[in-house]
Amino acid sequence: MLGDSPDRGSVVQSRRLRVVHCVGFYFPDTTGGTEVYVRDLTKALLPHSIDGTIIAATNGAADHYRWQGFDVIRYRPDATDNPADPAGSQVTNATAFQKIVEATRPDLFHLHSWTTGAGLEHLRQAAELGIPAVVTVHVAGALCMRGSMLLEGTRACDGRLDDRRCARCFALYRGLPRPAAWLTAHLPKWDLHDSEVSRISSRATGLLSIRASAARKVHQLHAMSDLSKRIVAPSDWVRAALVANSVPSHKIVVSAQAASESFLRRMPRPPKSGHDTGVVIGFLGRLVAEKAPDLVIRAMAHVSRDLPVRLRVAGTGDQPTYERRVRRLAARDPRIELVGLVEHGQVLQFLESIDVLAVPSRCMETGPLVVQEAQALGIPVMGANLGGISERVRDGLDGWLLPFDDPRAWARAIVEAVSDRDKLARLSRNMQRNRTVADVASDMASLYRDVMAEAAVAQPEAQST
Repeated sequence: MLGDSPDRGSVVQSRRLRVVHCVGFYFPDTTGGTEVYVRDLTKALLPHSIDGTIIAATNGAADHYRWQGFDVIRYRPDATDNPADPAGSQVTNATAFQKIVEATRPDLFHLHSWTTGAGLEHLRQAAELGIPAVVTVHVAGALCMRGSMLLEGTRACDGRLDDRRCARCFALYRGLPRPAAWLTAHLPKWDLHDSEVSRISSRATGLLSIRASAARKVHQLHAMSDLSKRIVAPSDWVRAALVANSVPSHKIVVSAQAASESFLRRMPRPPKSGHDTGVVIGFLGRLVAEKAPDLVIRAMAHVSRDLPVRLRVAGTGDQPTYERRVRRLAARDPRIELVGLVEHGQVLQFLESIDVLAVPSRCMETGPLVVQEAQALGIPVMGANLGGISERVRDGLDGWLLPFDDPRAWARAIVEAVSDRDKLARLSRNMQRNRTVADVASDMASLYRDVMAEAAVAQPEAQST
C-alpha cells in the first residue's frame, strides 16, 4: 500500500491541475489588492501546468464571463443556502454554490477572502465535496473582530484569540467606557440575536452578545484550520498569529505578495533635480478609518506653506461620515488634491505622478500590494510602523517607518523629504526588487503539488481502513 505512494505522487507532480480561486468580488468591479493578486497568480500559474477558474460573489445577477483569458463565475450571496438542481451532483442536498464548484472540475479549492460572500461556509461546502482546500489570509479580519489587529486600538496585537480579551477590545471599539467594556467581557456567553432583546434594540443585542461573538471568532479560525490543507500567510506577523492560535505550523506557508509585471518592466525614474522643484506626496487606497488618509492630511497642517510640497489623495470609501471628515480636512489646505477613484489600470500612472507614497494604515496590513508597486518604481514609502508595512519598508534605507497615531512625526518626515533631496534620491536607489509574481506562482505551484501528493497517498490508506 505505501509502496504505491511514490508512483501516485509522481503522477500528481506531472499532470495538469485545475484550481478554483474563490474571492469576495472580482473584475470588472472596483477591486483591491486581493483581486489583483488572484488575477496575476492565475495567469502566472499557467507555465506550471496549473489552470484556474475564478468564482466570486456578486450583489448583482449571477453571471459567467471571460476576463483576460480566464473563466469568471459570479454567484449570488445566498448560493450557499439555496439548493441546487440535484442532477449531476456528487453530494446529497447540494447547494447552488457546490454545483458551481463541481462544474469547474477542480483538483483544489483556493479561498482568498474571509467575508460573507466568500468565507468559512464556502470553505466548508468545498470540503463536503471532497476537494482539498487552501486558504490565503489576505486580511486581518480572519483574526480580529475589529479587523485592524490593534489591541484596544493603541498597539499591535499578537493575534491570540481569547473570548474575554477580544470582547473587551471590541467593546472599546464600539464606544463603551473601560469599566463597561470590562463588565461586558465578563458576561456569560449570551447570543441574543434571535431573542426578544434583538427585536427591541439591535445595539443592546450586539453589546450583550460580544463575548459569544468573540468565542465564535475562535471557533471560526479553528474551523478554517481543520478544513484547509494549507494556510498561506502573506506576512510573517500572520504566521505568528496563526501559530499563537494553535494552527499547526506544518500547515502554514509564508508567501509574500508581489507587484504586477507591468510595474517591474518600468525603469525606475530618476529623482527630481533642483531644490526648487516641488515634492508630491501621494496616498492611494480606500478613504476609510483603517487606511487613515486623515493622518497624512493632518500632518500637512504642521508643514510650512513656504515649502514646495503637495499631497494627492486617491480613493473613495464606504464610510460616509469618515469620508466627509477627510473632505473637510482637505478643503482647508489648497496644497491637498482629492483625486477620487483610481482603478487598478490607472495605478501605475498615479504612482508615476508622485515622489513619495504615504501608507499611514491604522491596521496590521498583510501586504499591502501598493507598497510593492511603489517600490518596483523606485518610489520611497512613508509607512505606519505596523504589520506588513514594517516588514517591507526599511526605515532610513528605502523609506520611513512612522507612528500610526502621530501626525507631527509624519510632518517631520514630509519636511525631510522636501528639504533633503539627496536622501530622497538615496532611498530610491536603495530600493530592492527581489520578489516577482513568478516567485509567488512558484510558491503556490509547489504548495498545490504537495497538497495533491498528500491527498494521493491518503486516498488508498483511507480505502484500506
